[in-house]
Amino acid sequence: MKVSPYYSSNPSDPDVYHDHNDCPTGKQIPASNKRSGTNGYRHCKQCADKA
Repeated sequence: MKVSPYYSSNPSDPDVYHDHNDCPTGKQIPASNKRSGTNGYRHCKQCADKA
């Protein structure tokens, strides 16, 4: 299911944003590192494939 965009604030994570609640990569982001929005990053390939 599509959700509001979010990304990881961890510098070692890829500079991408996610917008699906079942994205395997997005699900690995700890809540403490999740930030709302896109931060100007490109779309996660796994989320883009679901669009």
